[in-house]
Amino acid sequence: MAKKLVPNKEKLNKNSFEKKGFFVKNKDLLKRILFTIIVLVIIRIGMLIVVPGIQMNDNSNSEADKQEFFNLLSTLGGGNMGKFSIFSLGVSPYITASIITQLLSTDVIPILSQWTKSGERGRRKLDKLTKALTIPFCVMQGTATIFTLKQYGMITPKWELDGTVPGPIFYFLLVPLVMLAGTFIMLWMADQITIKGIGNGVSIIIFAGIVAKLPSNFIKTYDFWASNSKENTILFSGLINFLIYIAAFLFVILIITLVNEGERKIPIQQTGSGLASVKEHIPYLPLKANNAGVIPVIFASALISTPITISQIVQISNPTSGFVWFCNNILSFQQWAGISIYAILIIMFTFLYSQVQINPEKIADNFKKSGTFIPGIKTGEDTRKFLSATINRLSCMGSLFLAFLAALPYIIAKLTDLPSNLAIGGTGLIIVISVALQTTQQLKGRLIQQSFIDKKFDKFDSDNSSTHIW
Repeated sequence: MAKKLVPNKEKLNKNSFEKKGFFVKNKDLLKRILFTIIVLVIIRIGMLIVVPGIQMNDNSNSEADKQEFFNLLSTLGGGNMGKFSIFSLGVSPYITASIITQLLSTDVIPILSQWTKSGERGRRKLDKLTKALTIPFCVMQGTATIFTLKQYGMITPKWELDGTVPGPIFYFLLVPLVMLAGTFIMLWMADQITIKGIGNGVSIIIFAGIVAKLPSNFIKTYDFWASNSKENTILFSGLINFLIYIAAFLFVILIITLVNEGERKIPIQQTGSGLASVKEHIPYLPLKANNAGVIPVIFASALISTPITISQIVQISNPTSGFVWFCNNILSFQQWAGISIYAILIIMFTFLYSQVQINPEKIADNFKKSGTFIPGIKTGEDTRKFLSATINRLSCMGSLFLAFLAALPYIIAKLTDLPSNLAIGGTGLIIVISVALQTTQQLKGRLIQQSFIDKKFDKFDSDNSSTHIW
């Protein structure tokens, strides 16, 4: 008589997340995390390498913090303009080029729209076009950066000290080429993170660049509150103000997280499947409270940074130009007009990108083909109108929320003496939280997948275990 061994129930029923040494056993996930950390460390080391031929002045970092131009580019690209390193531009030129490519792909240029619908092959063509457009934006931003830094006395080109390199070649060729090379090296590293690491490479690089500045920003904020206190109450008053600042900072993080995770659940039903008797088992279509994510903030920031970048170059030869005046007095975040334009652009991009991201027409078409419908709503055009109207209603709240948070640091800077780069909220904080949530979701997905694989193997081993003859 053969008796089959009883499978280890504890082994089969135990949650894989609670297993001892789960991350150690999941070697692929561990390798991906370590690879991502190593690449980010290499990038941070590269941030310390100053562009050849440049001598940084002692006040370069403090002066750079006061310039909106540098703060905006550093936030978008994950670089550090104040150090003027080979990676100082980060991936901001690529983001600007990517935004232009995406806008032109929305039925503006037919061939680009065709590439968008051509799957992986079309995506590769769009990526090549985006990287080609990155080159002029990188050269333009690099040129504007060196002229602006020199104008404010943050750097001193070494050719002025020893006369070994001609000025025009240095300004318009050598430095932009070095910064262009740095940007493409970072893009290559971002691709490696996407393939071999965790999360989207470009987003992770931007995330790391912003987070790396948080400790120094907290120190500067405390110094600001302490310096504005009376001499005999510096410790008490400065500390109280700083604690209130930290509490408000954490509260804003909580609000951003709640809004990003909030969703509207639209119940759906499939023809012939019958109605679900338990509420938890009812299938639904999830629509986020903010379907566009952080993209509208990045779009608006990049759109404003482009004319400001050009004005930095024009200002050198023609400081009284009307275009320079427009950028300094209308687009500048130090003016209420610039803050308002920034907020309006975020609201517009939120409505636009929400429709592109969800695509109600495509969802309605897929529902019709698969026999899926929303209870009480006819399939086809009625479903499309219902989804489009629902997305627009959600975008009303999401757009105002994004616009307020992104403009909050500049509003605080206008009403108080606190610098905008130290104020609560802003583009950087929104990007950090959004990227953190997305990366966490990807990690959870990998853990669930690995847990499912482990259970399958455990069941296979138990079903094929050896038998004993009695």
